[in-house]
Amino acid sequence: MKLNNQNYFSPEANRKYMSVSQFKDFAPAWGGCEAMALAKVKGEYEPPLNMAFTEGHYVHAWNEGNLEEFKANNPDLYSSRGRTAGQLKSNFKHCNAMIEVLENDEMVMKVLAGQKEVILTAELFGVEWKIMLDSYNPDIKVFTDLKALRDIDGKFWNNEIHAYENFLERYGDLTQMAVYAEVERISQGRQPGDWCVPHMVVVTKQDPPDHEIMYFDYYIIESELSRVKKHIDRVLKVKNEKVKPVRCEKCEYCRSTKKITKINHYMEFDLYD
Repeated sequence: MKLNNQNYFSPEANRKYMSVSQFKDFAPAWGGCEAMALAKVKGEYEPPLNMAFTEGHYVHAWNEGNLEEFKANNPDLYSSRGRTAGQLKSNFKHCNAMIEVLENDEMVMKVLAGQKEVILTAELFGVEWKIMLDSYNPDIKVFTDLKALRDIDGKFWNNEIHAYENFLERYGDLTQMAVYAEVERISQGRQPGDWCVPHMVVVTKQDPPDHEIMYFDYYIIESELSRVKKHIDRVLKVKNEKVKPVRCEKCEYCRSTKKITKINHYMEFDLYD
């Protein structure tokens, strides 16, 4: 199967390839749910689109140089009633403000320079992975991911480790950068450890928007690849239906398919568990 922009997110591609988002879907350590992830791969469940997802795609379309085409293909971006009929909805007008912040920063534009939406594949930990690089500059061994976030300084409580995390830890962005670096290296035939330097451009939805550029060192690549290696065997067994998936009973999929099998004592609902 030859991947392109039209079939990259297709059910067929998701069945054949592992991706970072799919891996995180399967891995509870990254907030995933095995039952939900398997249902997605089998085509039995499709999460509803949310506004944050569309806003992120709006900003990415600008980076690709396809913003006008994206707007033409998504009429829901525009108001359809009242005095604002035919105008961009207010949240997408704010996306334009986010884009303007990026365009007016010379360093940002340098980091985002290069080839756009580059698809690469490679075998990693016994399975074929697919990645899509937002911006790729192989001549200087750099790739960049573009993120639109609510804010940069947010804290997220992790009940498993009883500590706060930043957005990079919460959303598995460190894992993403590591896998992208390794798949890119393998696909280009370079020696182990000879990675491109991953960069990330972050722009926030605040008014006015904040923005930052960060890079990731080789230590975090090695560390996160070790974490992926630790979990990938279980993920593949569930994806290939060799073991029964575990339900988290908290996600949208589990709530929508929940069947009660026992009555719980009220103390089992302790808020501090």
